[in-house]
Amino acid sequence: MKYFFLFSSIVFTLAISSCNQDTKQENAQLEINITIDSVMVDSKGEIIDTKYGLNFYGLDTKKNFMYKFNTNNRHGLEVIDMNKMQLVKFIPFEVEGPNGTTARVDEVNYISEDKIAITNSQSVLIFNMKAELVDKYPIDRHEFEGDAIPEDFRMESSGLFVPEKKISFNLINKGFGDLRGFAKLNFTQNTRKVFFIDELKKLSDYHISLTIDGRMMMIRSYIYTNFQEDLFILSHDMENELYYYDFEYDSVIHKKYRSQLSKNKNEVFGKDVESREAIGKIMSLRNKGIRFQKLVYDETRNQYYRFSSYSTTPEQGQKNRNIILTIFDENLNQIKETDKIALNKVPETYFVKDGKIYIYKNMDDEMGFIVLSLG
Repeated sequence: MKYFFLFSSIVFTLAISSCNQDTKQENAQLEINITIDSVMVDSKGEIIDTKYGLNFYGLDTKKNFMYKFNTNNRHGLEVIDMNKMQLVKFIPFEVEGPNGTTARVDEVNYISEDKIAITNSQSVLIFNMKAELVDKYPIDRHEFEGDAIPEDFRMESSGLFVPEKKISFNLINKGFGDLRGFAKLNFTQNTRKVFFIDELKKLSDYHISLTIDGRMMMIRSYIYTNFQEDLFILSHDMENELYYYDFEYDSVIHKKYRSQLSKNKNEVFGKDVESREAIGKIMSLRNKGIRFQKLVYDETRNQYYRFSSYSTTPEQGQKNRNIILTIFDENLNQIKETDKIALNKVPETYFVKDGKIYIYKNMDDEMGFIVLSLG
């Protein structure tokens, strides 16, 4: 009974599956008209870092500017005009010292025209656009009052920061990366509220581990987090579902979906293997299964989009994957899906601007985007 009281918040479950919805989805597939274009960012003679993809970036509220942090060939903020598609400024930042970001940057959030938030492995740092540190929120499990976290659980130090509310959502794991829930950290009140989600235990079944000479290698599920319209959304790549925290009701809702175009969950192959060959074989099989990507929000239409894909041949190359676009309404109900998309690569990093889906693409070591317009 002691373990029960550690679960400080109620989790509600809502499953979405009905014959009427399936019929609506099948008919709705024909209603999605998609046109595809591409654009390249003019670097103005500078080098925009594209080596590791599009990471560590934030967008202003209108998506007019992207603030992309470069930790590769130079340490600083690349400011990109998303309407003119050109680099307009580079702001150098310090690594160490009173205005240092540290070498590790995990997240970038736009606050205002003169403020940016940078999250590292220890803190949320608030800088002005002169790269001067103006505020700092340390993240340590022992620094917050409120719900306790059991000693065998670990709260990740890097979380999803929401600037307008001065809160952070930080995942909580048990052992080596077994997701169990999340903490909501309030930096204004210095308080913590913990949400454990029992259904997340199943994700550990998809993990694959190999121990050689006392060292463990583990392949885990991808976890996606997002914050939109007062909802903290948590999803993963293994099953057709999501969880979201609703500020108004202060509770977590679990939604399951059913696709007419793909399987809705992946196969479980066993957690422990004994050789590199065995883990390679399992990964080859696993990579052919359905992969669900992150949800993104379209402010123009007040709806959400998510890509997913699965292998259509025994090979597992990018060109052999069927790509699906799923559309959800403002209440995260699935309303449409289509696999009639002329893309030759599975979208990994994407967002919505002015009702169009922008998919990042490295174009011969230049920064570019594939742009999907939905009719």
